[in-house]
Amino acid sequence: MGIMRRLMYRSYGGPETLFVAEVPEPEPGKGQVLIRQAATSVNGGDLQARSGQVRFRTAVPRGFPKGIGQDVVGTVAALGTGVEDLAVGDLVWGVSTGSDAAADLVVMDSDRVAHAPAGIDPVRLAALPVAGTTSLAALVRNGGISAGRRVLVRGVGSVGTTAVQVAIAYGSEVTALCSPLTIDGVKELGADHVLSYLDADPSRLGRFDLLLDTVGRGWEPFREQLAPDGRMLTITADPAHPMASLGRILASSVHGSRRIRFQGELPKRDVLDMLTRLVERGALTPVIDSI
Repeated sequence: MGIMRRLMYRSYGGPETLFVAEVPEPEPGKGQVLIRQAATSVNGGDLQARSGQVRFRTAVPRGFPKGIGQDVVGTVAALGTGVEDLAVGDLVWGVSTGSDAAADLVVMDSDRVAHAPAGIDPVRLAALPVAGTTSLAALVRNGGISAGRRVLVRGVGSVGTTAVQVAIAYGSEVTALCSPLTIDGVKELGADHVLSYLDADPSRLGRFDLLLDTVGRGWEPFREQLAPDGRMLTITADPAHPMASLGRILASSVHGSRRIRFQGELPKRDVLDMLTRLVERGALTPVIDSI
């Protein structure tokens, strides 16, 4: 067994808590694959985890140091017993179930990875597994998105940029609320209406069939703009008050109209395959801040 590198954090806090650890190389078990990472990315969820804003999510395993990273893009280095639909050398992607993707090697259940799109730099692809599958699961699986529906994307970061593209690919009319610094970039993605969140008046936006919220707070007046049978999908609770926020979301998911669905499940191969097809046909491209 060899030694590999893994990025970890020694306590909750800022970037100064990060360090590169040398740890034993993992081995795939039954139904698993070992992936040699080509690249990973930094998502908002990684920042929340490291800073301690979502301790209800990072409490297990207990103690420090903790691993970080969710986006997996790399080549299959070894197969566990029983894996017959993948081969050593395949370029695959997925979402780490253990938040340990910032490492030389990652072990994944084989049904949680899929063949990555061909002909695209794996480093660029690393911006898509978490953001892309979250958008697809929210809008397609849980939102029932279809042509002609009006979709509001509130907050256009990593998930928001993919959600705008997914909604467009399914023929929806898309309104995006974003930072004034990113308005031009969001317009280039093809959104029908792009507004700054600083001065957008919810009451003047009209009715929507779907609301995808990536902010976690202040969503109440936007939810009121949903059609009576509309649905709100959210990917995060309020980081300042996570438990109270989650309680409100859960209550709203079972009572009254304009119900809320929290989007947090980890994707399996079927959703990853959907993502691969969208990328390969040019309907979805990675949006990257820096490499």
